[in-house]
Amino acid sequence: MRYLNRWLVLLTLVFTSVTAQASWDEARNAVEKASAEMMKVLENETLKAPEQSEQLISEIESILNPVVDFDYVSKRVMGKFYNRVDEKQQQLFATVFKDTMVRTYAKSLTGFDIVRYEVAPEGQPSPEADKQVVSVNVFSAKGDQYTLVYYMLKEDSGWKLVNVLVDGINLRLNFKNQFSDMVSRTNGDVVKVIADWKAAVAGNGSKGS
Repeated sequence: MRYLNRWLVLLTLVFTSVTAQASWDEARNAVEKASAEMMKVLENETLKAPEQSEQLISEIESILNPVVDFDYVSKRVMGKFYNRVDEKQQQLFATVFKDTMVRTYAKSLTGFDIVRYEVAPEGQPSPEADKQVVSVNVFSAKGDQYTLVYYMLKEDSGWKLVNVLVDGINLRLNFKNQFSDMVSRTNGDVVKVIADWKAAVAGNGSKGS
């Protein structure tokens, strides 16, 4: 019986390892597809002109839409303040935050002047098959290397990005801290914070810049 138990444990570990590897491969494929599409946009010289910035952002948004769970991210950016407002305000923030995130991400990528990328090998295996981390190294025209770390979550509709580290900067945490700071400065008026955030985005600004 003791040997049987050992074999069962071993088989469980092997099965878990295979499942985790398959999950990482799926997450990697989602990241690879989006990265390849992003490179095509960044290589388009006509989109690099200042007057084409809105078109560039639109192109990047169309790539991110299928792979980023903006509602998930915006809820966690609001954090403990999420349930202090009604559903209408929650959806309003989700909408304006999406624009903020897309603009910040686009600004980061164009600022790096990326000429190529490579998906890094799998790191420490995830203990949860539905949560995977995929790192992508990007290289600038000057030879500089930056790392994008994508936190992926498997949902019914497929693998979705729920956070990203841009060269060590945690975008979701950065936005969350800014949201919390704004709530503090307005004496807890979450509705005003959402309105102020919306005004900043509407004015072509970005709380993440």
